[in-house]
Amino acid sequence: MAALLQAGTGRAVLRYGIVGPGTHAQENLLPALSCLEGARLTAVAARRPEAAAAAAARWGAPLWTADWTDLIEGEGRAEIDALVVTGSPELHAEVVGRALAAGVSVFVEKPPAPDTATLEQLVAAERGAPAGTVAFVGFNFPHAQPYRKLRGTLGGHGSLRSLDLRMLSAKPTTPVWGCTTVMESLLQGLGTHLVDLALRELGRPDAVTARRTDIGGDRYAVRIWLDYTDGRHAALLVGNYSNRLEYRCELVTDRSAVGVLDQLGTLTLALPADASGTGALDGKETLRYEWPIRRGGYGRTGYAPALEAFHTAVLEGGPGGSTLASCLEVYRVLDEAQRQMGGRP
Repeated sequence: MAALLQAGTGRAVLRYGIVGPGTHAQENLLPALSCLEGARLTAVAARRPEAAAAAAARWGAPLWTADWTDLIEGEGRAEIDALVVTGSPELHAEVVGRALAAGVSVFVEKPPAPDTATLEQLVAAERGAPAGTVAFVGFNFPHAQPYRKLRGTLGGHGSLRSLDLRMLSAKPTTPVWGCTTVMESLLQGLGTHLVDLALRELGRPDAVTARRTDIGGDRYAVRIWLDYTDGRHAALLVGNYSNRLEYRCELVTDRSAVGVLDQLGTLTLALPADASGTGALDGKETLRYEWPIRRGGYGRTGYAPALEAFHTAVLEGGPGGSTLASCLEVYRVLDEAQRQMGGRP
């Protein structure tokens, strides 16, 4: 891909178009993109012309359109090098499929497709896309700076044996994104995050077990266990019964090192008393790190690092580490969970 060169610096600049400048894009992706060195927003596409025009004016894009196909197959194609897509899974799938066929690299918010069969079609399109075309699924939590610090800290204390992941929210309480049930919406919205993180760390499980607790009023607690023949284990809790977004992960290594991350803000490390080189962590002491709020939210939440990883992959013509193919097993795990809970097969 031939990127522009920034005058006077020799640095490559990628021109971005965005499809779907809604609340999520305005609060997370567009601010993160505006801080990304070498990125320039040049086009905005939205269903309503006034929304496209307003977003373009706010974020300094010279081009806007009410027809996103113009950025892939029309005159707008000459104005972009890559796309960011955020909307419903149906929109994601349609845009990604046509973008890959046209050789346009695309960063797509999760979930990238409404179901496994559609995702399988996108994976085939990913494999058949022109060389150097990148598809990147925007799971932000693995890229979050506090999580990467946790993994880096635990890296010198053995390999992971146990993961305990928890994500709760106040929504959804009605079906969204074309789903037929609240349960399916909950697993697409929150469950994909936790399953993706577990699979990145432990790989494909040998067994999946799922149970649902009905809280009442279309509110649920869903527990998914991933088991491995070598004894490793991941326990996931997803629910829509909290009054806010809650996130917590606990990682344990084969040397009994324990790392806990709460709300992407508080990181706690504990080592057993007999561990070599524990130093100040002998006995019952722990090391706690509070992530400084002054560093800003987009690195902490992972949106800026995820976009940066995509940006680098496009420049280098590489896969970027969050492919559609790698997302396929996430869908299969969730399909099995829904089957066990009486949902779609």
